[in-house]
Amino acid sequence: MQRDPLELIARMLVGGSFREPSDGRSTIPPLTAADIAGAVGMMRDSVAKQAVLAVALRGQGVSLSSLGRSLARRVMRQIQWQRRLGTKPALRMEDPADRWRMRLVLQDAVNDLVWPEGKMAAQDAAKAAKMRKGEYLRVYGIAAATLRQALEDGRKEFSGRVFN
Repeated sequence: MQRDPLELIARMLVGGSFREPSDGRSTIPPLTAADIAGAVGMMRDSVAKQAVLAVALRGQGVSLSSLGRSLARRVMRQIQWQRRLGTKPALRMEDPADRWRMRLVLQDAVNDLVWPEGKMAAQDAAKAAKMRKGEYLRVYGIAAATLRQALEDGRKEFSGRVFN
């Protein structure tokens, strides 16, 4: 039986304990909320930690704006890397209006990851960010892929800290 590590984080909100599944009689002590909190606290990648907590707790008690700020550096690096490959840059970070647009796109990506049922139409989101739909989708794709990668890295790191 394979359990999602994010389920353990979500269980911190609820009392009780979680016993690691094993074959036969188990002498493994149950995992407590303190074990889970300790594993989260020991995670090295701050963006992955913030992403894991935001998804597991559905945004409650987690600053989504700080996740967006942490994620912004990685997304900007990806945009600069694509610029070096010869594609037209979607946003110029020297321009204050483009930095504002970047924040809106990052907030949309974070919100869509935490609350996928409330996903906004791309045309409406691009209009709210005052961008062309194609440019919005290009930047949103980079942000969403970076965020999904951070979440997957966080899952692996958390699982390694708890179960190894």
